[in-house]
Amino acid sequence: MDALERLQSILQTKTISYAEREQIDFDEYEKFISLIKQHYPLLHEKAVVERVGMYSLLYVIKGTTDLKPIGWMGHYDVVPVNPEGWNHEPFGAEVYEDYVYARGALDMKGHVVAMLEAIESLLDEGKTFERDLYIMLGHNEETGSAMADSGAKAIKELLISRGITFECVLDEGGAFIDGKKLGVNGTVALIGVAEKGYLDVEIMARREGGHASTPPERSALFEVTQAAGLMESNKFKADFNPATRAMFEALVPAMDQPLKFLFKYKDIFKPILLNVMTKNPETAATVRTTAVMTMASGSKAPNVLAQDAKVNLNCRIVPGDSVEEVVSRIKRRIGSRFTVTALNGNNPTSVSSVESRCYTSIDKVIKDVYPDIKVVAPYLMIAATDSRIYHDQAEGVYRIQPFMSIKDDRPTIHADNERVAIASYYQGIQFFKALMCTLNGVQ
Repeated sequence: MDALERLQSILQTKTISYAEREQIDFDEYEKFISLIKQHYPLLHEKAVVERVGMYSLLYVIKGTTDLKPIGWMGHYDVVPVNPEGWNHEPFGAEVYEDYVYARGALDMKGHVVAMLEAIESLLDEGKTFERDLYIMLGHNEETGSAMADSGAKAIKELLISRGITFECVLDEGGAFIDGKKLGVNGTVALIGVAEKGYLDVEIMARREGGHASTPPERSALFEVTQAAGLMESNKFKADFNPATRAMFEALVPAMDQPLKFLFKYKDIFKPILLNVMTKNPETAATVRTTAVMTMASGSKAPNVLAQDAKVNLNCRIVPGDSVEEVVSRIKRRIGSRFTVTALNGNNPTSVSSVESRCYTSIDKVIKDVYPDIKVVAPYLMIAATDSRIYHDQAEGVYRIQPFMSIKDDRPTIHADNERVAIASYYQGIQFFKALMCTLNGVQ
């Protein structure tokens, strides 16, 4: 069995994660664990292997020095699928026109498998590592590390109890993108150095109920959606935060004019630049806290007025902002007639250094393995990963991407016909080999 066949067999495991744990088929999780033990015998021979939180996995390969270890993260659970939207069986891992189609091909079993292939290959070559190598594979990342039974959180707590800290931790979340939107004529490789905070805010209006045939001037549901609408129509203030500043400082040398001049003097031209950036949803999300309505509820019947009407605002918080400040601003903006409750809140992470040995090593390896890259830059990740919990346990936390084909196929993540290019998969293995040699040191 070769590396492609191993990828296919692992993608065929239906490790679907649900917030309602009783829906999970844990036999498929056991199948995944059994397969990686079968496919990567040297890893299981050389590493101390532990199951944590039932189904998450921790591998430790001891190094030859006392230098701080490197943590390599991943998760093997995937989001559910809608089979009717797929042109290929979602867990068939079918090869078609130089791609492998399967849920998890990009997010993120393919990433995990490429990483394991790299480690197994280095061990097969007789390599030993200077720094301890930690592999932390979570089993329920897709439902969030805030969950009480988070596998990533269980691994972190175990490592804290052992006094383990890292030089750096690496996880999913980097990107290869067409640089045109950023003023760069070529492909840009992005390394995630921070994550936005996450917050759900429930806005509730309580009014008298009754029959819908005699409605009041304003119903509870109308009032609460109008209040929530104020947050969408009056956006949070935009500004450059430390992560976006670092990104544009890295991009400026590769930019075309006139953006090169404008961003070189971005503080002078800030109003113009921010005005342009906030017109595009993707760039707007990097320079301001966002708030958007995602759920609403009213009465239980179509002819009954809601007594308690609720709207959920999903907020993503930029570095420099906080859960407390966002909640306070919402309360001030909508007024005291509504009940505002913060749910599932966590602050943005710290911003990892772009001058560290880890960051500069990732930068160099990307340029070596992907020579067509025009520029490498740090960026603020607007989604969430399990790696956010390690910012207080590592000198730096970095989010990387091993597959160039994500440049075209990013829209398939969490969507129909998720796929990875076979050539990108093999290149990803080489990327991880080179990065492990550089970061962990090999002998």
